[in-house]
Amino acid sequence: METTPKVSIITVVYNAVATVEDTILSVINQTYGNIEYIIVDGGSTDGTLNVIDRYQGQITRFISEPDKGIADGFNKGIAMATGDWIGMINADDWYAPHAVEVMMNKGSAKDDVRCGNIMLIGKNGFEREKKSKVGWLNFGMYIMHPTCFIRKEVYRQTGKYDISLKIAMDFDMFLRIKYKGFEITHIDETVAYMRMDGVSNDTVKMHHEELAVMRRHLKGLNYFNSWMFNYLNRLRWKYFYKDPLRTQLN
Repeated sequence: METTPKVSIITVVYNAVATVEDTILSVINQTYGNIEYIIVDGGSTDGTLNVIDRYQGQITRFISEPDKGIADGFNKGIAMATGDWIGMINADDWYAPHAVEVMMNKGSAKDDVRCGNIMLIGKNGFEREKKSKVGWLNFGMYIMHPTCFIRKEVYRQTGKYDISLKIAMDFDMFLRIKYKGFEITHIDETVAYMRMDGVSNDTVKMHHEELAVMRRHLKGLNYFNSWMFNYLNRLRWKYFYKDPLRTQLN
């Protein structure tokens, strides 16, 4: 059995000249030795390609062409990946230095998906760690996608990300993975960092897409409980819980 499985890291980027270098450096400076790095650019025009070009010697595969959104970029990256495991880290996020090593060395051989914890970074220096909550997946995207590593075989059996979804494509994918019976494991380690000003922070659109995904996958009482939890949680955030990190998004 291979002790250091090959890991494909995919970065999907579009016009992120201010942040993409942090992402790239966090991948090429990983302590884990068996990584291929794939960057999928959606046709950037803001100088992003100049930044990427500086690191061409450390990038395994790179394409730049118009696409149909983030999910389309994910699918292109997965199609190019040759690793046993696949991780996704986009251009507003970056890995902790030992992220890949930790996620490959912890867990067990039966794991199909491993997810960790993410540190949310606000504009004014606020930070908060969020843990992936595998048991909460029916209620929303409580798994932190940038911290996740998924066996390529899981994608082969589950299919592509849904390009009709602009934010909740990962929620849809993880519900599909869950209901196919794959093993999703939480590793209690800080794996990645996320700036709180990306596309996923369009909370209204995210809410509507999450509900659409719930309707797609959940039935009967499962759907009702998930819808009610989602609704009450939105009220809590809006009226009762003044989190300084989330308040920056209002």
